[in-house]
Amino acid sequence: SCLTLADQLNRTGRYKVVLTRSTDVYIPLADRVRVAQRAGADLFISLHSDSGPQADLKGASVYTLSDKASQRATRFVSANDWFMKASLTGDQGVRDILFDLTQRATRNRSAVFAQTLVSNIEGRAPMLRRSHRDAGFMVLLAPDVPAVLLEMGFVSNTEDEARLRDPAQRTRLMGAVVRAIDSHFGEQVRLASR
Repeated sequence: SCLTLADQLNRTGRYKVVLTRSTDVYIPLADRVRVAQRAGADLFISLHSDSGPQADLKGASVYTLSDKASQRATRFVSANDWFMKASLTGDQGVRDILFDLTQRATRNRSAVFAQTLVSNIEGRAPMLRRSHRDAGFMVLLAPDVPAVLLEMGFVSNTEDEARLRDPAQRTRLMGAVVRAIDSHFGEQVRLASR
């Protein structure tokens, strides 16, 4: 799905797509976050297939960083020091305030994109009842890169698994993601021009 999405985005000519990986090789989660931060990404989308204990559980969902995970993000940044060294200097109190403001703005942008993504997927693929969720997933921790994790469906559900294996269905779902991205950045351009 990530290659399908990258191909569709590249064909628009409007975006520079950076993949954390293009083959089926494991990249540590923290490294994926750093790829997005080093690229100066305006948006980070992590694509996943879910699995659950109940075979009847099906549908896509979109995750953004939870309020509770904010402290984990601070620890992640402090431990790795890649954001602080790159972006902030001077008084610790000022750094903490700037970090908090950056993180809040990023979480807000993530939430706005998540809602746009959900509205574009609805009607094109089954969705979980509460389709926008929050969590402390590692890939959502960058304080300066808006990020969402898209669970495309459940491999533990036969209908979702069939949909995920079907190239036409994957193309349709990734088309909805492209429309969400277009809508999101189109709105940002409209707001900036006012």
